[in-house]
Amino acid sequence: MWKTLIISLFALGFIYEAAAYERSDAFIVRVFEKRIRVLSPKKYSDRKTSVIIENKTLVKGIYELTRKSGKRIKYISVRPGKFKAIELKLLSKNESFYFVPVSPPFQKVELIPGSRPYEIPPKG
Repeated sequence: MWKTLIISLFALGFIYEAAAYERSDAFIVRVFEKRIRVLSPKKYSDRKTSVIIENKTLVKGIYELTRKSGKRIKYISVRPGKFKAIELKLLSKNESFYFVPVSPPFQKVELIPGSRPYEIPPKG
């Protein structure tokens, strides 16, 4: 009986660990050579949020943050292996932002709060 209980507890632990995923209080955007990985907050806090951009490439990155309307918020330059943090003021709780790699060029990425970690392009 004890063996069954111990095995059941281990199995439940593995199931719980497999269902867990990363979470953050800010958007964390990691830029790699051939992909971008985004870790998003569960929800926006108050009237602001932060975006942390990590450049994991070997070249200087120039990026742009924009609102969904297309209005540019800020240009950011990040040296190889470094990071920068930007604080964004929200106009509404439903507002969305885009992270746009300018150099090296890549497709723009929507920053979606409350989502699981995602990659552009996805692994596969």
